[in-house]
Amino acid sequence: MSQRLSGLEGKEVPFFARPVYWISKRIAGKVVTPVKVKARRPGILWIDNLLGVAIDKSGKLPKRLHTIVQLRTAQIVECPF
Repeated sequence: MSQRLSGLEGKEVPFFARPVYWISKRIAGKVVTPVKVKARRPGILWIDNLLGVAIDKSGKLPKRLHTIVQLRTAQIVECPF
């Protein structure tokens, strides 16, 4: 079995990652595990979120297709989230 990183909780979360936690909680009702894990590297967390916003705002990829691509990618890499 492969090792997995645990997500950051509570006071472990860096100050500049807290806005992303707040947004995740507002959208999903809780802080999702991928955000907790990416918080270990706040630079990656922010770049990942900016890329997601850029894809959404571009309008070149329909929202439904974007969701399907994310789901299929998670299946291919056997994502436990």
